[in-house]
Amino acid sequence: MHIVVLAKVVPDYEVPAGDFELTNSRAHSRYKRMMGLYDENAIESGVQLKEKYSASLTIVSYGIKADIQVLRKAVAMGGEKLSLVLGGSDDPNVIAANLKMAVEKLEDVDLILAGQQSADMDRGIVHGMLAEMLGFAFIPQVAKIEQEDGQWKVIQNTESGSSELKFGGKAVLSITSVPENVPRIPVVRSIFAAKKKPVVQLPEIEGDAMPVDELSVDIPKMESVCEFLPTEDDPAETAKILLGRLREERLI
Repeated sequence: MHIVVLAKVVPDYEVPAGDFELTNSRAHSRYKRMMGLYDENAIESGVQLKEKYSASLTIVSYGIKADIQVLRKAVAMGGEKLSLVLGGSDDPNVIAANLKMAVEKLEDVDLILAGQQSADMDRGIVHGMLAEMLGFAFIPQVAKIEQEDGQWKVIQNTESGSSELKFGGKAVLSITSVPENVPRIPVVRSIFAAKKKPVVQLPEIEGDAMPVDELSVDIPKMESVCEFLPTEDDPAETAKILLGRLREERLI
């Protein structure tokens, strides 16, 4: 069994919105680079499947050469191989086409796992497009995966509840965040070992861009208002005033 996990390196998603800065409609280069949180959930899910079913696990990414240092964390978590397509496109169709190329260079891939959505663009569409290109089934928002009678059984979480699904054959699954796939912290020995593992670097292929033009990218302005409530000797009275103000603002 061969499992592939897609990982994307993104600008620091923990920077407060009020401090975020754009340059050329993208995050300023001064921000550190890190793997998206949903991608780490997908890596953890992949490592658990590897350990449970004695599978091979390959990490595949699309990005720049400097991303290798960040992606080594995925290897330290339990990935066996790392493959990076060198490219700088933001177009989902181009990215999916290059990931398809990288996957097809691997042997007998059974499952492809990916984070539910990236932590920078938040589009959540590349994995679905990849599934279509490969002719694989696609199931989004997967919380649990296990094998049963030669087939795969998954739990899909949605805003309105959960579904239990079963399928055979190859598939791309987008992984959501649940307590069971909280990313593990790699041990020091694994971190050092990951630094020594070779990385397959693949040149980007030309893909057809989506017929969509980006007109502008803006950071929403965050406005805050501070209001001091009159001090009362009775805390209960102060609480009533606060409750009244919250109701006036329709916050409760």
